[in-house]
Amino acid sequence: MFIRLQGGRVITLALLAALAFPPQQNNPKAETKEPVAPEQVLAWQLEGLTQEEIQEEVKAHGLTECAEAALLSALAAVRTDAQTVELVRHTKAPCKLLKLDLRLPKPTDYLYEMAGAMLWNNWPHALQTMQMEVSNQPQNPDVRLIYAHILRMSGNFILAYEQATAAEQLNPGSPYPHAERSTICYHASLTECAIHEALRFQEMRGEDASAYIILGHARELQGHDDEAMEAYTQAKKLHAGYAEIDAGLGRVYGRTGEFEKAVASFDEAIRLDKWEANNYCELAQLYEAEGYAGKAVERLKEAQELEPKNTQIAMALGNAYLVGKRYVEAAQVYQELLETAPAMESARLQLAKALRGMGRQAEAEALFTEPGLEAPGGREH
Repeated sequence: MFIRLQGGRVITLALLAALAFPPQQNNPKAETKEPVAPEQVLAWQLEGLTQEEIQEEVKAHGLTECAEAALLSALAAVRTDAQTVELVRHTKAPCKLLKLDLRLPKPTDYLYEMAGAMLWNNWPHALQTMQMEVSNQPQNPDVRLIYAHILRMSGNFILAYEQATAAEQLNPGSPYPHAERSTICYHASLTECAIHEALRFQEMRGEDASAYIILGHARELQGHDDEAMEAYTQAKKLHAGYAEIDAGLGRVYGRTGEFEKAVASFDEAIRLDKWEANNYCELAQLYEAEGYAGKAVERLKEAQELEPKNTQIAMALGNAYLVGKRYVEAAQVYQELLETAPAMESARLQLAKALRGMGRQAEAEALFTEPGLEAPGGREH
C-alpha cells in the first residue's frame, strides 16, 4: 500500500504483501480493453513495481482515474470486484463517507476505513479502527501486524512491538513481523534488536529490496556506514525504484564527507517520491552544514508545504533563516510557532536570538519577564 507517510514506506508495502496471495502469472502488459482486476494491481506491488510504474500499468489498461493509489491498494487487498473499483474511480472523500455502498461482508472490510483514515491523516480514527479490529479478530496475524504499524507511526513503540510479536507468534513462518520489529527498534534506537530482526527478515526475504533497506537503516543506527552502504547498494541492484534507498545513500555519503554524492542521492530520492517531507529536511540539513543556508531554506519551505503543521520542520526553517542572518523571517517563524505552541521553549530562545540580531535587545529580554522564565544570558546562535 503506497501511502504518503513520513518514514516506514517500504514497511507499508511489506505489510500489504503479508495480506496477499501469490502474484498472478499473467503478463501485466497484455493488451486488454477491460479495467485491470485489483488482484493484478496487488500482484504488481508484490513484484516490486513502484507507485509510478503501477500507475503507468493501470493507465495502459484503462483504469486511469483512481483518487489515490492507497485506495486502489486497499481495494486490491480485499480482492474486490471491478464494479466496486469503477465506483471509486472519481472519489475524493474518505472511504467511511461512502457508507455501505462499497462495504463487503468480509473480514478485510476494515481496510476501507484504514484507507480513508490514512488518506486524510486521521490517525486517531486509524488507531481506533485497528484496536476494534484486534478485538474482532484476535487470532488474525495480519490485523495484529497492521495495528503494530499504525502504533509505530503514532510513536507507541512498546505496544507496537507487542502487537508485532503477537503477529509473529500467530504466524511464525511470516517474515513481515521481523521487518516491522526491526523498524520499531530502529525508531526506538534499540540497535541490537534492529540488527537482529533485520537480518532475520533478510534471511527470509533475500530477494526483496526492502529487506536490504531495513538492514541499511539498522546498520546506520549501529554506526557502521560501510555496511549500511553495502546494504543500500544491494537494494538498488534488486530494485532501483525505492526513494528510501537513495535517501539512505544520501545520509551515508553526507556522514563520510562526500557532499556532491549526498546531494545527488537526496535529489534522486525526491524525484522518486516528492511527497516525503523528510527527504527535503535531510537535504536541507546537508546544505546548512555546508554553509548553503539559502538552499536549506528552499528545501525546508518545500517540506513545510507538505506538512504545514509539523513544528519540527518550522523550527528547522527558522534556524536556517537564523544561520543565514535573515532575522526578520526567522523571527516571524518563531513567533508563529509560539502562537500555536506557547510552551515551546526552544522557539522562545531562538526568537530572542533573532530579535537581538535585529538590534531589538529590549524585546528579546521581555520574552523572559513572565514568572518562571529566565533570559538565556545573551547566548548567541
